[in-house]
Amino acid sequence: MADPRPQVSVIMASRNAAAYLPLAIRAVLAQTLTDLELIIIDDASEDDSWAVIRAAVAADPRIRAQRRSHSGGPAIARNDALALARGEWVAICDSDDSQHPRRLEMMLNAAGDLAADVVADDMILFSGQPMARGATILGRHAPKVARMLNLKDLVLSGVDPEGISHIGYLKPLIKRCFLNDLRYDPRLRIGEDHDLYLRLVLAGAKMWVLPMAAYLYRRHVASTSYRNVPRDLTAQMGVLDNLVQQQGRADLAELAHVRRQALLRRHAQLELARDVRAGHLGRALRRAVMRPDHLPWLASVLRNRMELKVQAAASRLWRRPQRWRLGGRSDGAGGVTLPMDADGALDLSAAAAPVWARMCCEASRREVEAEAVDALGQSALWMVPTVRTLAAGASDVANGTRARGSACAMAGSAGSERVAVESSGDQQQNAGRDDTDG
Repeated sequence: MADPRPQVSVIMASRNAAAYLPLAIRAVLAQTLTDLELIIIDDASEDDSWAVIRAAVAADPRIRAQRRSHSGGPAIARNDALALARGEWVAICDSDDSQHPRRLEMMLNAAGDLAADVVADDMILFSGQPMARGATILGRHAPKVARMLNLKDLVLSGVDPEGISHIGYLKPLIKRCFLNDLRYDPRLRIGEDHDLYLRLVLAGAKMWVLPMAAYLYRRHVASTSYRNVPRDLTAQMGVLDNLVQQQGRADLAELAHVRRQALLRRHAQLELARDVRAGHLGRALRRAVMRPDHLPWLASVLRNRMELKVQAAASRLWRRPQRWRLGGRSDGAGGVTLPMDADGALDLSAAAAPVWARMCCEASRREVEAEAVDALGQSALWMVPTVRTLAAGASDVANGTRARGSACAMAGSAGSERVAVESSGDQQQNAGRDDTDG
């Protein structure tokens, strides 16, 4: 008898993420929605990622994994995972991120209430390195009530100042039957998420952004979003032009023209930044003279980098370690007032997101030891992934289940039906993750 289909298939592409995979995997396995499977595709990692993945497969039968023999990039790795997915819904998660254990259950319930085909939530930024400020991906564009996206929202994401920016970064829950034959475009190293969501909406999918933020998005220097280069934007423009030609829709063509012009401006800005980084100051000066409107952008980039360096220096020299007591009551030394919803549970709504963003920012700037004094505090540990937990029991609850053996021992006992090594693959430039310049 065939195994019943799980309610949700969580797909995770991984490339050289051994340091981050344990948290990402625990966050999936700790979900209150337990009827799920986790499919991990290792994109020919050169670190210990495969050992970590095999250990996880041995520890939980809900995990299946494959390893590519050649790196194909995030789009191809995600497509491999989609080919294996059996769930009624597909959840997208990155191998260096985290999420609150209630997230998938809350999103699935919201999808049912809204009759949605795709649902997504905002994402809280966190890092192991000092951050200049606490923030979420959507920021001021985060909806206060559930909002269904239209074609204009998708095409002009990041282009229209009044629209919703960075839709392509979101990690949604997608009704699998609506995907049909839609897959990530392997020509894209950055922007493949945005392209897929756009094609879903063009196919008639009802995509909603929820007024909640329960996904924790890690920022680090190995992220693809830190290595955006002009050729990535050239690829995005080519894919967009092809889509316009295939669809033959006047409204799409008009919106795509606006987006293409914005991508061209961004392309020129990246060329200017590349010359500055490479020390080609004469070439950079000529570009600046030809396009002086790029100078404010370059100044903002340099200012942001300087803020990060100052913040890092301040963290090393002046910041003292802190100790937080997390729980329903904030009395006593180090007590932190946690946002709660009307039911007394941890508040994961968009209204509470600034609180979690500030805590993640604070934890990035200094060493923070956190003690969870009750179940609410243990739940809160998930929202600040970089804190060091003091109580072993609280840490186990926050991070999922207790370890059941060493990585090497568990790797040796992994079932062959859940671990596979693919012998073929398209060679492509390495990509640490699949962020979207959306």
